[in-house]
Amino acid sequence: MGRYGIALYSSAACFGMMLPLQAAAQEVGVSGGEASAAQPTPTTDDAASPQPKEIVVTAQLRSQRVQDVPISMTVIGADQIKQSGAQRLEEMARYIPNLNIQPTPVANQVFIRGIGSGAQNFAFEQAVSLYVDGIYAGRNRQFMAPFFDIERIEVLRGPQGALLGKNTSAGAISIVTGQPTATFQGRADIATEFSRPGIDLSGYVSGPLSDTLRARLAVKVTDEDGYVYNRFADADQPHNKNFMIRGSLKFLPVEGVDMNLKLEYDDFRVKGNPVISIFPGSDDFEKAEKNAETPPGKPQQSHTEAWNGAFSANAMLGDHTLTAITGFSRFKADQFGGAGADVPELYYSSQGERFRQISQEIRLTSPTGNTLEYIAGAYVDTARYKTYFGADYDIGITGSAIQLFDQKSSNISLFGQAVLNLGEMVKLQGSLRYTRARKSADYEAIALSGIPLYAPGSLSAKRRESNLDPSITVQVRPVTDVMLYATFAKGSKGGGFTSNSRATAETFQFAGEESTNYEVGLKASFLDRKATIDLALFDTRFKDLQVGNYNPELAAVVIGNAGRARTKGVEFTGTLRPVEGLDLSASLAYLDAIYTDFPGGPCQYPNVGCDLATNNIAGTTIPGASKWKGGFNARYEFPLSGDLKLALSSGVMYRSAYYAEPENTPESRQSGYAKVDARIELGSLDDRWTIALFGRNLTDKHTFNFSYFWPFAAPTSMPHRLKFLEETRVIGISATAKF
Repeated sequence: MGRYGIALYSSAACFGMMLPLQAAAQEVGVSGGEASAAQPTPTTDDAASPQPKEIVVTAQLRSQRVQDVPISMTVIGADQIKQSGAQRLEEMARYIPNLNIQPTPVANQVFIRGIGSGAQNFAFEQAVSLYVDGIYAGRNRQFMAPFFDIERIEVLRGPQGALLGKNTSAGAISIVTGQPTATFQGRADIATEFSRPGIDLSGYVSGPLSDTLRARLAVKVTDEDGYVYNRFADADQPHNKNFMIRGSLKFLPVEGVDMNLKLEYDDFRVKGNPVISIFPGSDDFEKAEKNAETPPGKPQQSHTEAWNGAFSANAMLGDHTLTAITGFSRFKADQFGGAGADVPELYYSSQGERFRQISQEIRLTSPTGNTLEYIAGAYVDTARYKTYFGADYDIGITGSAIQLFDQKSSNISLFGQAVLNLGEMVKLQGSLRYTRARKSADYEAIALSGIPLYAPGSLSAKRRESNLDPSITVQVRPVTDVMLYATFAKGSKGGGFTSNSRATAETFQFAGEESTNYEVGLKASFLDRKATIDLALFDTRFKDLQVGNYNPELAAVVIGNAGRARTKGVEFTGTLRPVEGLDLSASLAYLDAIYTDFPGGPCQYPNVGCDLATNNIAGTTIPGASKWKGGFNARYEFPLSGDLKLALSSGVMYRSAYYAEPENTPESRQSGYAKVDARIELGSLDDRWTIALFGRNLTDKHTFNFSYFWPFAAPTSMPHRLKFLEETRVIGISATAKF
C-alpha cells in the first residue's frame, strides 16, 4: 500500500540495531500511558566521533547502556537508515528479529513475536503500540509514515504495559526525531531509484537562536513511481507523493529547566496499490503486473493529512526531575479503490478516518545511584475517532451502502517503578500501572440504493474497563560486562467496538485482551566491548486475543476474541568489530506461535464439511508467523588517498514460510526466502558529503505478506486471489551534504 503517516511528539530514547552507532548518545525517554509521553532532557551536541559510542537508551525512563536494559530490544540509528536506503519501517523490519509489518488494503498490520492487530476493523487499537517522540499513536495508519529526520528507532519485544501503558500487549516501537542542537548545523539528502523513477528530498537546519533558545526545521518531499505495472491504467503503482514539515524549539531559561515545543504537518497522497490478481494457473505474480479498472470517473487513491504537536517542560526539584508533557494529534484519511481488481471493478469502496487526541502526563523521577530508585506519574487523555465505509457493488446483488462509526474515549493512568540495588551484582525491579478506560460508540448502516449489502440499522454502546499491569525483573551481573535477567510481565489491550464489518448487536463489542510474558535473557560484551551478544528466551500467553476472521456463511468479516494463544521462542543478536572500520552483525529468531484455544475459528475456503459453531482451530499456526527469521550484515569503511574514504556494505536476510490469510489456506502460503542488499559509498573523511549506490532485494525475489480470496467474477475474469506484492528489486543513488 501507500505511505501514510502520523508523527506525534515530545522526546524519547536512543537505540542501535545491527551495526554500532556512530552518533553521540542522547538521554531521552519513552513513558506514559495509553498515549505515553517522553522525558525531554538536554541532549549532547551532535559531534562526530571516530570511535563507536556506548549506546544509551531510556526504555525504562532512565539513561542506561543498552546492554544493561533487561528487555529484548533492537535499535536502529539514523546512519543505519541512510545506509540501507530504506524509506519506510517495513523495509527496515526485514532485519529485526520477530518484527513483521504486513501492508493491507486498509493500513499496515504490525506483528511482534507473531502477535498484532488486524486491519479488518478500523477501530482496533494496536497490540504493538507506536510512540513517536514519546507520544502514543494507536491507529494502524500511524505506522505508515516514511522516514523523516529520524534519529533512532527502538523496538521493544514483549508486553510493556507497566511503564509504557495499555495497548502494548505484544510490544512497542518508538521513533525518535531530530532535536534542536547547541551548534549551528544542517544536512541535505537526495535520492532516486532507477527502478522507481522519481525523487526523494529531505533536510534540516538546526542551531541556537540565542543563549537560551535553540531551533530546528526539517522538510521532506517525495514524488516517486511504483513497482507494479497496471496494464489497464498504463502506469506503475503505487505512486507516492509526500510532503512533511516539522519545527522544533528548545528553551533553556535557567539552569535545571528546559521547555520543548514541536509542531508538524504531513500530507501523503498515493495512487494505486501493489495488488496482483492471481487466477488459477496464472503466473501474473511473477510477472508483477496487473489489470484493474475502477468505475469510470472514480479514483483509486488515498490521501492522509496530519497535524501534531507537543509541549514539554522539565524542572529540577533538588536532585529529582519533574516532567510535564502535553500532546496533541489530529489526522484525517480517505481511501478509494476496488476490492477485486476486476475489469470492470465489481466492488468499489470508499473508506475514511477522522481522529483527534489530547493528552497530559506528569512524572517525577528520582536520581540514580541510590539503593532505592523510583519513578511515579499520572497520565490522562481524551480522543474521538470517526470512520465511514462506503461500497458500490455489483456482485450478484447491485446497490450502494455506507457504514458510519463514531467513538469517544478517555483514559486515566497511575504508574510507578521502584528499583532496589542490592550491591553491585543484584538488582530487583518492580513496575505497576493502573488504567481506567471509558468508551462509547455509535454505529449506523445505511442502504443508499439497490439491494442492501447488510441489514440497515443503528447500534450504540458504552464500555468501562480497568487494568492492572505489573512487571517484576531480577538482574544479576556476575562480572562487569555480563548481565543476566529474568522477567515476569503482564500487558493488556483495551476492548472496543466493531466499526466497519457489518456489526450486529451480538458482534458490536469485543473484550480486551491480556498477555503474560515469562522471559530470561543474557546481555554481554567482550573484547573490550568490541563484541556484544544479546540472547532472550520467552514464553508469552494471550487471553481473549482480538481477531477478525472471514465468515463465508455471513459473507462478512466477524470481529471477536480468540480463546487463547501462545508464542514462545528464542531471539539472538550479535555484533563484532574485529578491526577498525569493519562492523559485523547477525541476528536469528525462532518462533512457535499457535492458537491454544479458538472455538469458532475460521474454516479453510471453500468451507466444505466445516461447521463454524463447533470448529476449534487449537494448535493452528497464527497467520503471519514464521518459524525462523535471521540476517547478517557486514560493513567495511576505509580511507582512500587524500581526504576520501570508501565504505562497502552488504546484508542478507532470511524468513521461513508463513500464511498470509487467517484461514491458512495453501494458496496463501508464502514459502521461505532470502533477500540480499548492498551499498557502495564514497565520501569525505570528515563526513561532510557522501554519494552512494545502493540496492535492495538484488536477486529480485517476488514475495507477498497479505492476500485474500475474491469469489466474484467480472465478465472478463473469474474468481481469483489477490496478493499484495512486496517491493521488488530496488537500485538507486543517493547523496548527502552536511554543514
